[in-house]
Amino acid sequence: MLSLYKSDKSILEAIRNNDETALDYLYKSNIRMIIKIVVDNNGSQEDAQEILQDVLVLFWEKVYNGKFDLTSKISTYLYAVAKNKWLQELNRRKKHTTIEDIKNNPGHNKLALEQIEEEETIEIVKKCLDQLNPLCKKILILYYYQGMSMNEISKETGLANENVAKAKKYQCKKELEDMIKSISNQFT
Repeated sequence: MLSLYKSDKSILEAIRNNDETALDYLYKSNIRMIIKIVVDNNGSQEDAQEILQDVLVLFWEKVYNGKFDLTSKISTYLYAVAKNKWLQELNRRKKHTTIEDIKNNPGHNKLALEQIEEEETIEIVKKCLDQLNPLCKKILILYYYQGMSMNEISKETGLANENVAKAKKYQCKKELEDMIKSISNQFT
């Protein structure tokens, strides 16, 4: 699809100017992705269309009212919100599921949706790690991914001792958690 919009910022600007062609563009450019996550997780194309319409209305209102801060690609944001809305819908439907429904649908499988959630979480953590200051990023990677001791980390990073490294790791972990929480709150 040939885009009228050169960037996500130009889409946001069009929405702020109440240009409804941006809405049509966002729908057409994201519907396949939303259909995939919904259909892969026990939904229909009609479910996906409804979810995307709801998400776009919410997105439009946030942008138009100045309550949206662009911290990722618009498509990433729409995907995450749509996935969360579909999870909510699945949970709502599950509450209304009867024993007969379960017997008639033994292949009911949420593995695909769980995998998507895990991949998204990993992406969010990576993005947040990249936003940390270099020392924090290094400490957390050395500790959590390379399994180094605090004594080894203090030597590797030039910190005075393992107690200083522990304190710094705690601060860095807290900062990372706050960043992740902030991004996660944008998707709900």
